Amino acid sequence: MARIGAPPAARDDVVHAVHERIAFCWAHMDSRLSPGSYLLGDALTVLDLYVTVVSRFGPWRARFCEVAPRMAPVVRRVDNEPRLQAFWRERFALE
Repeated sequence: MARIGAPPAARDDVVHAVHERIAFCWAHMDSRLSPGSYLLGDALTVLDLYVTVVSRFGPWRARFCEVAPRMAPVVRRVDNEPRLQAFWRERFALE
């Protein structure tokens, strides 16, 4: 939170506003997609990896699943992809 460019008294409000904007963006993206096995169909793409990684930052995962119910099963599928287990464990472990 130290990287937030706001006076200390306003940081909590700024962080909350940022979290709400991110949730809005996830919900908007979710409303535009009709996922198959993965976000863009039946093949794993960099978009699946990107969304799964970003959903792992901070407390994002629970909020992501709440606002992006169509994408959440895909993210869980990517979480469980056997080829990615070492990557998740070493780089982006869920808290």
